[in-house]
Amino acid sequence: MTTYMDPVLFKAAEAGNIGPFENDQTCLNQLFTPDENTILHVCLGNQSSEPESTYFVDKILEMCPPLLLQANKKGEIPLHLAARYGHSNVVRVLIDRARARPTDPESGVTEAKKMLRMTNVEQDTALHEAARNRRGHVVEILTKEDPYFSYSANVHEETPLYIAASIVSRPSKELRKVVNEILRNCISVDYGGPNGRTALHGSSAVGDHGRILCSSLEN
Repeated sequence: MTTYMDPVLFKAAEAGNIGPFENDQTCLNQLFTPDENTILHVCLGNQSSEPESTYFVDKILEMCPPLLLQANKKGEIPLHLAARYGHSNVVRVLIDRARARPTDPESGVTEAKKMLRMTNVEQDTALHEAARNRRGHVVEILTKEDPYFSYSANVHEETPLYIAASIVSRPSKELRKVVNEILRNCISVDYGGPNGRTALHGSSAVGDHGRILCSSLEN
């Protein structure tokens, strides 16, 4: 049964206030917004900067573990949002929670790797989101956690490396870090992009910054 969050609970989730949820009798994984955002989606989507504490996220997952992998209408799990907004401490908490779960006996894939490989309706993983938004520290965490996975293209035929290499912006240490961490940590890197293009094509198309990225890709 789906229960929409009332305004009190919605505001509590936005603020990262655990109190109202400790007293609520509704199963926390049955509380949604009309877009099927859960408590964690609301909390993480409202944090424009790195939250000072991960207590709310950690406590909510302690109270309701299924929320870790619960997706909204866009197919986004909490890790997608944490990666998008650069919440590296939250990313670590989510990975730690996933690590604590048993490994799938058939595939041998850990729950942490399973979570990192989950895609939304655009076929973006959390790494796609982190690369698109130039979240270098998040990219470092994700690629070190699952270095053997080849992150494939999304529905727009963009791989994480292509996305990072194609960003048009002023030269940035953070963007360089995104590219370098993917190249340094991923054992099998997919360079692909749309229409047969590659990350090298994408980087060469964006001026001076592109030339900087080209040097990273070629080394």
